[in-house]
Amino acid sequence: METVTLKLDRRHIQRLKDQAEASGRSQAAVVRDLIDRHLGGRKRSLHDQAKDLCGSVSGAKDTSTRRLKGYGRD
Repeated sequence: METVTLKLDRRHIQRLKDQAEASGRSQAAVVRDLIDRHLGGRKRSLHDQAKDLCGSVSGAKDTSTRRLKGYGRD
């Protein structure tokens, strides 16, 4: 890989550091991923795009068992 130098303001640097720490990856890996996503270099699956949401919703695991009054057969 080659090295690239960027000039970023403090706000962007802090956001980059926060994202790298939260994801457990290096700042360089975060930047590479952002470039790939923005420039369309790599397609991400729906799961990859929403994996941070997995498990964040409560309720019945099988919503087909929920009965709504006035809908379907009673």
